[in-house]
Amino acid sequence: MKKTVLGTLALMALPFAAQAELTEAQIAADCAKISDYAKQGEQFYKAKNYPKAREAFQQQAAWLEQCEWPKDNPNKALMATAYNNIALTWVRQGDYRKAQAWLQIMPEDKKSVYNLSRIQDKLRALPKPASAAGEYWQYVGRGLWEILTLKPEGKHTYLAGWEGYHFGLMGMYSGPNLGEFAQKVTIKAGKGAIRIAEEGIYECTISLTLAPDAQSLELKTDDPTNCGFGHNVSADGTYLRVK
Repeated sequence: MKKTVLGTLALMALPFAAQAELTEAQIAADCAKISDYAKQGEQFYKAKNYPKAREAFQQQAAWLEQCEWPKDNPNKALMATAYNNIALTWVRQGDYRKAQAWLQIMPEDKKSVYNLSRIQDKLRALPKPASAAGEYWQYVGRGLWEILTLKPEGKHTYLAGWEGYHFGLMGMYSGPNLGEFAQKVTIKAGKGAIRIAEEGIYECTISLTLAPDAQSLELKTDDPTNCGFGHNVSADGTYLRVK
C-alpha cells in the first residue's frame, strides 16, 4: 500500500534499503540539525508565517523522537517544548482543538498545563458537536497523527475513513508502515462497529465508542493482526476531535 505521509516529513523518509548504508556519523549529523529546525521555527513564528513555523517545529519534534526517544533519559523538556511550539502555531491561527491535541501529548508538563489553561475559554466557546461527524486525531510519533474522519451518510450512518501509521526504531529513515480503511458505520447511543473484510484474506471488527460530549472517541479491534494493515499498525486508542 503506497500513501503520501502528511507534511514535509515524507521528504525525510529514506527507502528501507538505505538503512544498510547509514553510518553513525550520518545519524549524528542528522540529529545535530534539531537545533536548526527549532531556530527556523522561531524565525517563521516571529514573521507570523505559522504554517512554515509549524513545519519546522514538526521536524524538530520528529528528530527529537528519533534521536532521543526512547532512550533511558530522553530530554522530555525539549520534547514538550517542541509540542508546545507546534500547538502555539495552531493557537495563532485560531484552531484551538488542534492546539489542544498537541498539548495533550505531554499534558503534565508545566508548559502544556499553562498553554492548555490559556485556551480553555476558547475551547468552551466552540460550537458543541451535534453528532459524531468530524475529524479525530491520535498521535503516533515522528510528528504524525492517525486520523479518523466520520462523514454523515444518513440519520445514524457515517462513512468512516482512517489513516494509520507505525514507526520502527529507525522510522525517520525507513518511513512508517501504513494502514487505512473507508467503511460505513452505524452509530447509535454512542456505539458502533466497523467491519473490515476481504473474503479469504482478512477480517476484523473495530468497535467505536463516542464520548458523551462527542469530543473524543475510542477504537478497539477484536484482532488487530487481521485487518490487513501494515506490520504493527493498529487503529486502537483514544482519538481527540479536532474538527
